[in-house]
Formats: sequence, structure tokens, C-alpha cells
Amino acid sequence: MKHFFFLLPIYLLLMSPHSKANCEEGNEQCIEVGQWDFAVAIGAGVITNPVRGGDNVPLVLLPYISYYGDKFFVDNTSLGYTFLEQPRYDVSIVTQLNTERAYFERFHPSNILVSNSFTNESNAPSNPVTDPHPDTGTDSDEPGDVTGGDNDKGSPDDKQSPDVITIDDISKRDWALDGGILAHWYFEEYGKLSILWLHDITSTYKGHNARIDYSFNVPLGMPDVARLKLKIGAEYKDQKLVDYYYGISSIDTESERHLYNGKAAINPFISIAFNYRLNEDWQIKFSAKQTWLDSGITDSPLIDKKYTSNIFIGGLYEF
Repeated sequence: MKHFFFLLPIYLLLMSPHSKANCEEGNEQCIEVGQWDFAVAIGAGVITNPVRGGDNVPLVLLPYISYYGDKFFVDNTSLGYTFLEQPRYDVSIVTQLNTERAYFERFHPSNILVSNSFTNESNAPSNPVTDPHPDTGTDSDEPGDVTGGDNDKGSPDDKQSPDVITIDDISKRDWALDGGILAHWYFEEYGKLSILWLHDITSTYKGHNARIDYSFNVPLGMPDVARLKLKIGAEYKDQKLVDYYYGISSIDTESERHLYNGKAAINPFISIAFNYRLNEDWQIKFSAKQTWLDSGITDSPLIDKKYTSNIFIGGLYEF
């Protein structure tokens, strides 16, 4: 199952001889270069938290900021520089906040600047000019069920039980800044394969993580009004990352039965995003994503759910 999510996008790439990043007039994958983009989504949604004792994050007001130049781009909590650009692909250097910390803190930027799932996931303008290399890899998995999913390791009262360990019992997990490489391959005008590899450049968890996904814009016959995007992929988190955030050591507890060494994990995910343009300024937005957590994470006594999800519905206003 793990290998399937990595091999599927590669198979699609090899079987698509006409792959290219079309940036002609009307292409859905393009956006105007050299313009700052400011938008805010207003509605209702939630990011569920798999950490025992951690609170789900309500989504009500979601700002979005981006800028795409010829080479340099900003996308909420990500910065990047495109050093290789060809008709069929582009490669960039990127840096962004690691989102694992967002499960341990309500006001982490990733819980506020929830990027692709709620704003620019399907938000290219109607009259694009050139290719900005959109989709910087800041999916809100990062973190990202409406209620909470499986809870096979205890009830909501676990927080009070001496038999479990919660977010309130462990030592602080610090913020981390990642840096690495982002590459896109384009398929006709509808599909895109993205590969992201990041390493901890702040020596917080001293490891790396990666993601591969294939996104597909479903043709609805009215691209200037309604758009639907589907995405399937998988995240890789190495042993050092999992152990730092979800491992339990003697620093966290004196109970030996709660000790846990994290293991490398591959988390498959699927997401959907839909928008319907009401007028020049307003769109109706719907987005949902579900990520299934690998046993390397769920075996931790700190985790009480086997998947995480986010969902949002509301309106998007573009300034």
C-alpha cells in the first residue's frame, strides 16, 4: 500500500508523453507574474488534532498572501526561488515552517495561514499570463474529520487518567524551519506531479521529510466559473522527525511503559477542492483533505487517532 502511493504518480508521468506546462491564454495552471495576491476566506471548518489532549483547530477566517515573480515566490509560510524552468517542468529551492509543531500550539502560523486547501488550491485567475510555478507544497497537512476520527486508545477523559500520557504531560516541542527542493512536472493543461524534499535547517529534529502528489483539475466545461481539483499523494517523515515530535522519552515521563521511539512513517492522503466564482471578487470555496497516519506515528502513546482531516466551506474574497 505504501509503495502504491509513490509509484502511481511516477507511472502517470511515464505514460504521459505529451506532458508540458502550458502557459498559454486560458490555462488553469497559470497565474499572473509580478503581482501580490491578497485574499481571505470566511466560513466554517476544522483541522483535527491526532495528539492526545490536543484541541482541534476551528477554521473561520483564513488569510492568504502570495507573490510570484519570474524566479522568486512567496506563498503564505513558504519562500522559494526557481532556478530551473522548462516547458514540461520546473525546479525550485524552497524554505518553509515545518507544520508538525502546529499540533502542539493553537496559534502556529500553519493553523492560520492554511494555504492550498482553502485559498489558492483552485484559485488561478481567469486570464493568466505566465506560469508562476504554483503549489509550493504547503498543503495543510500540515496538519490538516470534522469531529476527530478513530479514538481506539482511549476516551475524551483520558486527559485525566494516569494510564495515558497527553500533550500536557510532555516537554515542549520546538518550531523548526525546513529547506529543500520542490519540482513540478506538467501533464497537458490539467495534471501536475509534485515532489518535495525538505531537511531541518534549524537542527530542531535534525531529520528530513518529503512529499509526492499528483493533482488533477477535473474539466467541468466552465473554467471561468467553476473548478474542481483532486489530489492524491503521500508524505514521508523520517525516524528523527517522528521521534522528536511523537516519541516519548525520560524527559517527558518517569513511566517506563509510556516510553516510545518514533519510527519513519509514510502517510497517504487524498484531497478535493472546489470553487465557484460568484463575481469578480467573491468565490464559494469547499475543501477537504484526509491523511492516514502510519503505524510509526500511531503506535506512539501520544497519538489517539489513526488519521487526520481538515474540511472548510465558505466564501473567498480577493482584494
